[in-house]
Amino acid sequence: DKDVRMACGFSKGNMPGEYALRRFLKKLVKHQKLLEECFAGLVERLRELLPGFGAKLAVDSTDIKAHSNGHRKTPSDVDARWGAKGAGHHAEPAPYLIRGPKGEGKHQSKKRELYWWFGYKLHLVVDAVYELPVSFIVTPANESDTTQTKALLKKAVPEGCKAKPQAVIMDKGYDSQDNYRSVFSEYGAAPIIPIREREGAELPDICNAKGTPTCSCGLNMVFWGRDGKYLKYRCPQALGKGVCRSRFPCSGSSYGYVLKLSIAQDPRRHPPVPRETKKWGRLYKLRSAVERVNSRVKGLLGLGHVTLRGIAKVTARSVLSLLVMLAAAVGMAERHRLKELRSLIT
Repeated sequence: DKDVRMACGFSKGNMPGEYALRRFLKKLVKHQKLLEECFAGLVERLRELLPGFGAKLAVDSTDIKAHSNGHRKTPSDVDARWGAKGAGHHAEPAPYLIRGPKGEGKHQSKKRELYWWFGYKLHLVVDAVYELPVSFIVTPANESDTTQTKALLKKAVPEGCKAKPQAVIMDKGYDSQDNYRSVFSEYGAAPIIPIREREGAELPDICNAKGTPTCSCGLNMVFWGRDGKYLKYRCPQALGKGVCRSRFPCSGSSYGYVLKLSIAQDPRRHPPVPRETKKWGRLYKLRSAVERVNSRVKGLLGLGHVTLRGIAKVTARSVLSLLVMLAAAVGMAERHRLKELRSLIT
């Protein structure tokens, strides 16, 4: 690129060749810790420049295809592995969806078709408002998303960080009791994760599949706010939300029966922000921020076509792409050009 070449002080005649750049990257891999310190430094600078940066975090992973043929008996990239995700999560053309680890074609499960790739996963935590990366981990593609949550959040909110998250937003693949407890107990944030509504998940006369408590006549109780570490629910009939058909009224008071549920006792079924509230819906819509960051880092910053082998080199290449995104955002923020924070092309 002409502008980048001029900024780096290279004329057209003395531009380093591809081999020189590969040798430089090979040396850079040995300084992985320093690269991550650069990343953390830029994130900290954004916390100083942008109000509310890190308050709402979104978590997800994306595929990085290895520069290697995974169908060979001994692939040239020994660190890469086969991974799979729901095909609906990707905007890849059809040919990428037709080969699994054994080349058997599209993998049909009972509920959805799977997308297979050979390579790695980039696990990201991004600020859901500013759409900028906050922490990352690169793993082989067969690593589960949900097992990386604790490590990602520990890097996103390091010890001593004063800016604590208010909400951590993830898709249904992260629905596990450990993730809910980690987000709520360790960081005091609201885990915004859809629950897997499996058959039999409802508890008759206790709650529905999404965790909303039900009264004895089967009506969903009405959420009436949060009282410290408890959720408060009221009788639906007292609020005009239904007609109770029980032979015995739950309360003789016109205010109706009041139920308080402890969040800490079961944060998965009864999260700080109940799933059937408008606030939960508004927060969950912010999850698309991480998908847009994934699209930019793969499309504009080159991770969609990596020509390196080995997890160390792929990790270094991933850090470089993320550093470009953060450095551009810091430059815009320092010049008070907040509308151009996400711009990677000038």
